[in-house]
Amino acid sequence: MQHIALQRAHTMDVLLSLVSLLLITGGGSPHVSFANAATTNSVTPRAYWEAVLPGTPIPPAVSDLLVQQEGKASHHVHSHSHMNKRQADVFFFRDMLRPGSMITPTIPPTNSLPTLLPRHVADSLPFSIERLPDIVAMFAPTSLGMIRDIRWTLDTCEHPRTLPGEKAGCATSLESLGELTTSLLRTSNVRAFSAAKLPVEAPGTPALRGRYNVTAARRLSKSSEIVTCHDLTYPYAVYYCHTSNPTAAYAVTLASVDGGAAPATMEALAVCHLDTSQWSLKHPFFALHNVKPGDVAVCHFLTKLSVVWVQAGEPGNAHAAAR
Repeated sequence: MQHIALQRAHTMDVLLSLVSLLLITGGGSPHVSFANAATTNSVTPRAYWEAVLPGTPIPPAVSDLLVQQEGKASHHVHSHSHMNKRQADVFFFRDMLRPGSMITPTIPPTNSLPTLLPRHVADSLPFSIERLPDIVAMFAPTSLGMIRDIRWTLDTCEHPRTLPGEKAGCATSLESLGELTTSLLRTSNVRAFSAAKLPVEAPGTPALRGRYNVTAARRLSKSSEIVTCHDLTYPYAVYYCHTSNPTAAYAVTLASVDGGAAPATMEALAVCHLDTSQWSLKHPFFALHNVKPGDVAVCHFLTKLSVVWVQAGEPGNAHAAAR
């Protein structure tokens, strides 16, 4: 475990050096943001957010990862693995979100916080499979596991595996995250949500949790058009954002049964895919429950750093978990 800790510390040293250098030198010419708002290297991340997304509170999943203008960054490196666990454990029926239901949630743990770079820094770094040797060299020494994760993330971003009608893309900076999500929703009048109270957990924490009661489930928006941004495993913050509509998103409050699971309470986000007709007939969830694509809505929980974006408007309600 010591060599893993040393590698993470080295990766953060590399990032801090790059960020400090580019913040001092300016990192090139300024970029023009969407919504005709200019962003320069002197604009703080929060000022940028308020300029282009006025009235939209910045979700903790994003604010916790920001590099401050004075060059300070998170002291951790992103390390949780992507959701490649048993698919049958990850997904569940929508009616499991009814208050009073018992559920054993699968929520991949977040072990540390990556750094969400400003665009002038992110754009200066190589980010393609073609440049994989350069990326590996930049963060050397790198383990085989880290190289696999880097390659998987690059491949996911270059070749999104989307369903018919689905749109997707990756964001490597605060600015590109705002532009991508508002483009997918076709409006800058949005709201963003994340599971702020999920803890940062120790490495080795299982994704499959103990038994919990659903004490509340609030639909985030009456609209079934949402964008979900998943954090990918990479030396700094990279988000894979996609539409998979129609989709319903929920804020779910969970309470441990008989104190047998930790943490005792959780506030998590869940998304439910309302139309699964395009999913593979071989999906493990369908085989386990003897149902077919399109028969049922299928739900799953999100990680601490995932972000759900919805069009601002009429909010959802606490009684819509089965609708």
